[in-house]
Formats: sequence, structure tokens, C-alpha cells
Amino acid sequence: MQFDPLVVSLEIIVGILCVLFLMLLVNLCTFYRLHNSLTPLAYGRTQGNAPTQPAMPLLSILVPARNEEQCIEECIRSLIAQDYENLEVLVLDDQSTDATRTIIKSIIASLPEGQQARLQLLKGKDLPQGWVGKNFACHQLAQDARGSYLLFTDADTVHKPGMARAVIDCMHNLNVQLLTAQPEHLMESFGERMIVPLLNFTILTLLPVALISRRPEPSLATGNGQLLCFERLAYEKIGGHARVKGRILEDVLLARAIKSAGLRMTFVDAQEVIRCRMYRSFAEVWAGFSKNLFALYNYSLPFALCALVLNLALFVLPLTLLVVALFITLPAQTLILTLTAYLLPVLMRTLLTWRFIHTQKGLMVVLCVLHPCSILLECLILLNAIRWHYRKMGTRWKGRYYP
Repeated sequence: MQFDPLVVSLEIIVGILCVLFLMLLVNLCTFYRLHNSLTPLAYGRTQGNAPTQPAMPLLSILVPARNEEQCIEECIRSLIAQDYENLEVLVLDDQSTDATRTIIKSIIASLPEGQQARLQLLKGKDLPQGWVGKNFACHQLAQDARGSYLLFTDADTVHKPGMARAVIDCMHNLNVQLLTAQPEHLMESFGERMIVPLLNFTILTLLPVALISRRPEPSLATGNGQLLCFERLAYEKIGGHARVKGRILEDVLLARAIKSAGLRMTFVDAQEVIRCRMYRSFAEVWAGFSKNLFALYNYSLPFALCALVLNLALFVLPLTLLVVALFITLPAQTLILTLTAYLLPVLMRTLLTWRFIHTQKGLMVVLCVLHPCSILLECLILLNAIRWHYRKMGTRWKGRYYP
């Protein structure tokens, strides 16, 4: 039998894709869903009809906000409407130059007098040297919070009324000190629809989510700043946001720190209780992913380049060969392997779309056939992130520049 390096390469690619497909199926079956809980919680012991301690621990919901006038009102109103009695919402205006602060003040003024204390507006201090803006904002919020649980969330999120109950209930049931989650992502522009779904694709094909709460290894940890809920003592034990003050991917690093400290965490599907529109244009997607992507590889050029080559081989090469097959006749075995290597990721993307996308699902399913194009765009964004890093261009985000 004649050795054909292309056939062997395609067989290896199909084998790897089959492993990723199996990982995805297992994750889809085991990914814990956080439900919109509206049932009473009762963690305190009772004597007769009188509770001996509060049924609900004090929860501080902490929102850093910098130039968020487009989304802040819907976010804050969804938080103060939580069906959770023992709650405070703290918003830190991180030196916004738009109407963010005015909007929050108007929300406070519109609340009934007895509920105004439920929402507090803090004024952010000047950013110290060595800190990333969001991390310093979260650090200030944690210092002012009174809760035994600290729930950090972003200003571009919207929460169902039972979110807070569901989070605390889940943490008690699973006995974890950190809960982080994946929300429903809203996408309206073409660029968003091409790139943002890769977040779920990457996590659920590479990380065994069922092991995150069962194994102690920090490598089996992930975090999402759109929802990070800590037991306060655990947050303080790992040093809080001061531990990651100058790091871009603070959410992932805090999750790993929890496990390094011998504590427990979980990562759940929160699409029923939280939705988020991360970016509002392709330009924002490009800038946002460029900010994070090289940091994801810990700024290791060999690691990042290996990932780039692997992505091109697994997801872009098969489509390239199918295009070539329109002009050059390929052997039947090569063509079958190429078609299989193209269709497997498309099927994976389709399954993820069916599970996690709720708006314009038909259009998003159709866009699954362009998965190789999404990966190619991600590779270009990674190259741009590397260029930023090595040309000492730093990162510019929300009007701030980080060398």
C-alpha cells in the first residue's frame, strides 16, 4: 500500500475531531443548568415557626461600570428586582465620561423610599499604577460590600428575578466556594454571530465541565466575569482581585486560585437566568478578543502558535481542500475524509447553537456552515493580539491604555 501523507494527516485530523465531538456530547449531557429559582430558600435551622438565623445569607451584588450608558439601566433594574430579600446592589462608577452615573442616580431616586438602601452608587478612585481598571473597580466594591457572599457581574448583563436565589441555592447544594457561569449571549451584528459562539465551542470541546467541581486541579478551572459568586471568606483567602490586579483574564485566574487554595468551585449553564450582549459591532469583537486571546495562552508565543496551527489544520484545512476539489479531482478516500473533517465541526457548532441560542436560531444554524471562516477570523485576531504584544502596543480598553 502506497503511503499518502495527505490521507494520513486527514485520518489524524478526523480522529482528533471525533475526540472533541465525544467531549462535546458528554459536556452537553452533564452541564448543570441553573434554573430561574423562585422557590423559598431555608438554610437556617428553625425552632417551631421562628428561624434561629436568617434564611438567606446577605448577598452583595457588585457591578463595576465605566461608560455603560447603553446598557446600565436594564442591568441595574434587573438586579434590584431580584426575588431575594437579604440583598444589596453596589455599583461603582469607574470615572465614566458618559451618562452612566446620572442614570444610576435616577434609578435610585425612582425607587420607593424603603428600597433605596438596596442600591448604592460608589465613586471610583483614580487607577493606581499596575492595576487593570476592572480589577481595581471590583477591589473597591469588595471593600465596601457587607455580604457573606460576593457576586460580581458585568454592566452588560440582564438577570431574571430568580437569579440570586438560584446561585446561592446551587452553591449550598454543591458545597462550593465559587460559582461561575456561562450566560445566554445576545448577538445582532454579523461579526458577533461569527466570533462570539466560539466561546462555547472552545470551552465545551476542550474542558470536561463535569470534572470542574469534582477535581482539585487548577487546570480544570475556568471563570467568567459576567457571573462570579464567591463565599466572602474564600475570596479573602485567595487575596481577592488584588491577587490579579494587573492581569487581563482575572476571572480565569481567580477560579484557578480558588482551586490552588484547596477550595471548591463549579461552572454552570446560566442561560435561563442571565443574558449578555458582550459586543455591539465587529470592531468591538475584534478589540475585545484581541485584548484577551493572547492572554489566554499566558503570552507564550510557542503555545499560541501551536494552537493557531492546530486550529487551521483541524477546522480550516478541510474546507480549503473541498474548495480545491472543485477544480482538481481528489481520490475518493481523500474526499470522504475531507468531507468528514469539515462536517464534524459544523455538526458540533450546530448542536451548540441548538442548545445555547434562542434568538434567530434558524439564521445561527445556517451560519454554522461557516465555522471554518469563524476559526480563520479567530486566528487573525490572535495574530493581531500577538502583534500588539510584541510591538509594545499594549491594550486599549474603555478609554484606558495598558502597556
